[in-house]
Amino acid sequence: MKSFKMKVNVFIPLTAYCLLLHAACTQDSSDEVLTPIPSPTGYQLRGSMQADATLVGKDFTAIHQYMRTKGWDYSEHPNSSDKDHNVGNHCEVVYDEALKQYAFKFISHASAEALDGDRGNIVDRQRNEMKTQTSSQWAHLNGNWNEWQMLQWKFKIPKGFRPSSSFCHIHQLKAQEGNTDLPLITITLRANADGSNRRLQVIHTGDADASTQGILIDRVSLSDFEDEWVLAETEMHYTRNGSFRIKITRVRDGKELVNQRFEDVDLFRTGATNIRSKFGIYRSYGRKMANPSDRPNNGIKDEALLLADFYVYEKI
Repeated sequence: MKSFKMKVNVFIPLTAYCLLLHAACTQDSSDEVLTPIPSPTGYQLRGSMQADATLVGKDFTAIHQYMRTKGWDYSEHPNSSDKDHNVGNHCEVVYDEALKQYAFKFISHASAEALDGDRGNIVDRQRNEMKTQTSSQWAHLNGNWNEWQMLQWKFKIPKGFRPSSSFCHIHQLKAQEGNTDLPLITITLRANADGSNRRLQVIHTGDADASTQGILIDRVSLSDFEDEWVLAETEMHYTRNGSFRIKITRVRDGKELVNQRFEDVDLFRTGATNIRSKFGIYRSYGRKMANPSDRPNNGIKDEALLLADFYVYEKI
């Protein structure tokens, strides 16, 4: 792991803002318009998306079309290819009693009955993700050179979620064009081979080995996240010597589970036009599948991830 510089708990708290955000997003679901959310100090709201009640019972096509109107995209999932496990839906809109609103439920299969792949490839990994669009119309939702951006969203990890000892990303910052091989930042769930030490990690990969800082945050126990909504906030300065901070707060009681800032972080890529954000489940089988009936033996199983309340801000 590369050495890195770290500052802990040095950014201005957004507690008051978070309370307003939670209050606005937990209003009666019959309201057609959410209460306006105040932007964090020094930032301007550039886009937002919440799950809509009209999507309940609808298929992935309807969810994709809805997301497209908000600047997001749902096209990287098993239903996108007839060579994948394209039976049923892998994303649903459900009502959540804790938030008192609707949320997106992403589902990934790894069982005797079904194994999801990666857009038609059932080889060594599976993908079920949404992402920001990269067209010029929606460029303001992505990270651009020398720009300060803030992302905020909520997620819930169900109890008993079994990560792989290899990668299981639930969030990525990924370059568009140029060096797109590995994501710049991931929020990753991981466990030992026997399923112990289930934890959350934050990982950085630079443009080259020399600028990669590796695991920024490790050993944040999943027990603090299980069946709990959390509010994630990330702030990025997209330059070669950029800045990255992450704060994760449990919605129910306001407990801070993660709160750290990192400086001198390589947050751009050679040849990139922008940096898009991705959310969902992207995980490894742990090995290559020998044939269509083969299954992973690394302990992964059918899982779900709930997502809600996406906000994108840009520094004024």
